[in-house]
Amino acid sequence: MTEDKKIEQMIAYGYKEITISKEKYEKLRTETKNLIKLNDVKLNIIEEEK
Repeated sequence: MTEDKKIEQMIAYGYKEITISKEKYEKLRTETKNLIKLNDVKLNIIEEEK
């Protein structure tokens, strides 16, 4: 399952806060980013460990 699908499901389930790495957020589709904004979902951006 892609990151986009996972986040879309989380929004559908009513999540109000999601933790995601900056790299993964930048790879999301524009539609998914708009869904995050429209649903007032708080993003916690973390640094990806290497």
